[in-house]
Amino acid sequence: MNKSGKTDERIHLLKCIQVYRSLPALWKVKSEEYKNKNIKNESYNILLKVYQERYPSATKEDLKRKFNSLRTNFRKELRKVNDRQSVSGLEDTCQSTMWYFEEMKFLIDQESPDTSFSTIPDENGEYCIMTDSETSEAEILMKNPPTKKRQPALATNDLLELACKRLREPVSDEDQIGITWAHELQKMDPMQQTFAKKFISDILFEGLMGTLHRNSVVINSPATSSENKSPITNVSSASTASSSSHTLQ
Repeated sequence: MNKSGKTDERIHLLKCIQVYRSLPALWKVKSEEYKNKNIKNESYNILLKVYQERYPSATKEDLKRKFNSLRTNFRKELRKVNDRQSVSGLEDTCQSTMWYFEEMKFLIDQESPDTSFSTIPDENGEYCIMTDSETSEAEILMKNPPTKKRQPALATNDLLELACKRLREPVSDEDQIGITWAHELQKMDPMQQTFAKKFISDILFEGLMGTLHRNSVVINSPATSSENKSPITNVSSASTASSSSHTLQ
C-alpha cells in the first residue's frame, strides 16, 4: 500500500472510531445500551455502513475483529504510557506515538490490565469484554501514577532459578560423550577435523542402518598409491552373502 492509500485508510478508520464512540452500546460495559441486544445489533449496523464505505464486502464479523484489534493495541499502548509516566512522573513527556491513541482515549475507563477480549465469538456472535475488576486500574494509573519504578524482581529471580536448576541437572552419558568429542576435535588441525567429522558421520549412518559389526572399523590401514596418504577408517557392512566392506575416505 502506497503512502496515499495508507493515509486514506487511517482517515477512514478515524471516522469509524468517532462513530464507534457515539455508540456506547458497543463499548460502555456498564451502560443499559450495552446490555440491550437489539440496541447493540442496531449500533453494529450503523458502524458497519460507515466501515463498508472503504471495505464494501466487509461483514459484521470483520468489523468486530477489526475493533477488537484496535482496542487490544490501544490497551497495550496505554500500559506503555503508564509505565513511562510512572518512571518520569511527568505526564506531558509520556505522549504516545500511536496514530489513533488520542481518538481512543474515551475508552480509558473501560480498559484495565486485566481486561481482555475473547478471540472466539459467543453464541450471539459477540467478542465479549471480560474483566475481573470493578474499578478501572488504567484510570487510576492515569490520574495517580506511582512515584517509583516498579522493579521486575520476580521475573528476574525466576529466570535465575531456572538457569541454576538447569545447571544442577546431571549430564546424560550421551551428552557427556558429545562434549568430550567436541573438546577433542578442537585440539586437531582443520584437515584432521574434516577427516574425523566425515568418518564419524559415516559410522553413525551405518549404525542407524543396522549394518555395523565387530570388524566394521579399521584404523589407518595401509594407503594405496591411489589413496590420500592420511588416516583412513573402513566401515564394513554386515552381509549374509559376503563380508564385503565399505571404506570411508
